[in-house]
Amino acid sequence: MGVLQSLRTAFEMLRLHKLRAFLTMLGVIIGVMSVTIIVMISSGFQYFMTNEFKKLGSDTIIIGYDNWGGETEKVASIDGLTMDDVAYLMGRVSALDIAAPIVQVPAQKVVREDREITNPRIFASDENFAELNRINLTEGRKITQADVRSRANVCIIGEEIRDRLFPDKQWVGKLVSFKGISLEVVGIFERLDMMGETNAKDVLLPLTTAQDKWIGGENLMMITTRPKPGIKVDDAMDAVWQALMLKSGNKRIYRVDSRESILNVFGKVFGVAGVVLAGIAALSLLVGGIGIMNIMLVSVTERTKEIGLRKALGAKRRAILTQFMVEAATLSLIGGLIGMALAFGLGQLVTMGTAAAKWPSAEGLPTPFPLAAGIASAVFSACIGVVFGLYPAISASRLDPIVALRRE
Repeated sequence: MGVLQSLRTAFEMLRLHKLRAFLTMLGVIIGVMSVTIIVMISSGFQYFMTNEFKKLGSDTIIIGYDNWGGETEKVASIDGLTMDDVAYLMGRVSALDIAAPIVQVPAQKVVREDREITNPRIFASDENFAELNRINLTEGRKITQADVRSRANVCIIGEEIRDRLFPDKQWVGKLVSFKGISLEVVGIFERLDMMGETNAKDVLLPLTTAQDKWIGGENLMMITTRPKPGIKVDDAMDAVWQALMLKSGNKRIYRVDSRESILNVFGKVFGVAGVVLAGIAALSLLVGGIGIMNIMLVSVTERTKEIGLRKALGAKRRAILTQFMVEAATLSLIGGLIGMALAFGLGQLVTMGTAAAKWPSAEGLPTPFPLAAGIASAVFSACIGVVFGLYPAISASRLDPIVALRRE
């Protein structure tokens, strides 16, 4: 009996014993479906994180001052980041393109006439802030170098602040007030949502205005920068770190990171979690394999006379072995294909459901079907069928034809 004839026989046995075949395949179906859907969701989160970081620019390098102790060795002459550090880095590290110092003003309410918002995020920076953070404006203009030099009392606000303080949309040239300062609104941020945060309630003003006219002090919360075109982020980070170590006398008082490296960490976490969960889910494939072995042993017992008759008519042990192994592999492969189809359908439901709930973003969570992983799961399920069907097939091929024909 050839392989094609064995396949025809296998499908005939499936047709004759539909319910038994389905119950036998159930373990394989659940296993393949679980592995595939876990890979889909893991890939979806990685895709989501990549897109989220691209919104702000994954090549942005973030420099902070580490004053938490531990391994940190403080330097008496250095007590935080200042504009001198910005000038130092831009003058010494040729790999850097532009930089933006950032200060976050302590939370306080913003007021216009009888309207107020109690919890806006207030940042002070320079003309490079918007470009480094991929921020666009829907109306008005950005903070300019002239604003920074002249310490202008101007600001850019988010869409939610505009809608609540200026319901008539007539914000041009109008003032908003904070405790200690009033600022003229010159632009509106384009709304940007990322990982549950939004810039719709943000306020941005010139750094010099905040430091000289409002909060005082010279220290910065962080410095953001990026490498020049053609230079890798890691190479630029290494150059920044070396320059800072030179400045501090090799004392670890600075932190240098990038959105790209943070994204890589998230990618590794999701990848490892996906592999572990997929491995756990794959255990159900072993359960399915045991079910296939059991049903194939039952099939050998039921078809003992058939086996004896075929061997009496000249069938070789190899032909009997091939027949039962093909039947086991077919049973397992069909279960794997059904599992893939169910995983694809569930993935579509997850995508539509998260899009309707607008979680974790307005577009939902994409779950692209991992064709390679699906095919690998289906092939693995077929291999499971072959492995667990091997013993029943060997048992069938070793039956003595005389004994088999005499068995009731």
